[in-house]
Amino acid sequence: MNNRGPEYRFSVEQLQDHMAGCGIEKAIITHALARYSHPSLGNELLLREISGHDNLHGSFVLLPPATDELGPLERYIDAMISNHVYTVKIFPESQRFSVSDWSAGPLLEILAERRVPLFVWSKEISWDRVQSICKKYPTLPVVIEQSDEETYRNLRYLYPLMNSCENLYVQIHNSHLYLQVDEVVDRFGAERLLFSTYYPVDDPHVALMIVTHGEFSQGQKEMIAHGNLERLLNGVVK
Repeated sequence: MNNRGPEYRFSVEQLQDHMAGCGIEKAIITHALARYSHPSLGNELLLREISGHDNLHGSFVLLPPATDELGPLERYIDAMISNHVYTVKIFPESQRFSVSDWSAGPLLEILAERRVPLFVWSKEISWDRVQSICKKYPTLPVVIEQSDEETYRNLRYLYPLMNSCENLYVQIHNSHLYLQVDEVVDRFGAERLLFSTYYPVDDPHVALMIVTHGEFSQGQKEMIAHGNLERLLNGVVK
């Protein structure tokens, strides 16, 4: 066995120590309870935990507004951005809601207006819905996270989507197929790839090696490592 399994850190200080050991200076993180308990609880705890840690940035988990579980949606997102949280996640399969317009339309419209990057796991949403969201909301950056799925299993979905949807981005942490990221860079450029780790399930060193040992330019490596994400964060309408 070459995988020791998840390494769970129970404090921000332990996380910071692990990041330093991996050479990772900054991170965007989500509280586990925002997915496994309730978004409002996890989001509140996240802000409390990262307060005073300038190298840690939050990502909220959101819900469509119909059940009013987060209160007035615009007010909630305004407060989120005022707290320097500039990315969001949704878990429509796990948290049992539709991403079609009759349900998630108001949420997607606000995120598109504010240009807030939307992160979603590939196994939480259908590829047809990814395509329809990208097309209807071209100002909304949509970021596909592979979570525990190997990216190579989804390349026949991802390649045509990347061809047709310029606002689609892909995280690289499970891109373990030999020279897979190199091929994506060659086909589409490096502008829509984002460094990620799927920590604590995966060891961050694996994702780091994909970038540091890739057969593409230093400038492209820096774009994937941090530049592309910083550009998306700077594009959020404050």
